[in-house]
Amino acid sequence: MRAWRSMVAILVLAGSCTMSGAAIQQSPAGQQPPAAEKPTPQPTAVPEKKPVIETASTRLVSARNVLIVRTRGSMVPFEVIQSTLDGWGRFTLVETRDKADLIIEIASNGDSSIQVSSSSSVSPDSGKEEKSTSTRKDLTPTAVTMTVSDARNKRPLWSATETVKFAVKEKTKENNLVDAAERLAAKFHQRLEPAAK
Repeated sequence: MRAWRSMVAILVLAGSCTMSGAAIQQSPAGQQPPAAEKPTPQPTAVPEKKPVIETASTRLVSARNVLIVRTRGSMVPFEVIQSTLDGWGRFTLVETRDKADLIIEIASNGDSSIQVSSSSSVSPDSGKEEKSTSTRKDLTPTAVTMTVSDARNKRPLWSATETVKFAVKEKTKENNLVDAAERLAAKFHQRLEPAAK
């Protein structure tokens, strides 16, 4: 029995030692001591962003506001291209350069027409004034050019030219100008939104 009491006393003593050790480890506010401190994660180095080089393609694709200007020639190509781009829905047509992302210049040149000239001179044989008239057909092909440039720095981004078929009749000339302007607008459309192959 005495052995039994000794054993109980040893267990009680061992338990009180464990409890006093636990009490020593507790903080004064009764909180558990902090767990082993974890190392603070070091901030990872953020790679420095390189400036994005804006190519002609990226500028064309990102542009939304467009100013269309006729620089020379017939109003027909200007009106056709303006109407086509407005109907496309990709761009908003603006009235001033400061609101534009792109400037689109439309020009047509040449005039396949007949020129008549007259002159007069004194004949050495008769001494009388003689009048002469000459006609000349100018067969210089008319061309329509569309030039797209960046409104901020005037850098050319895209350009194309279409030759207008020769015609004698005025109505046919106008129809040929319309065809050339439509081909230009289609080329520009294809440049920005290539058809799936």
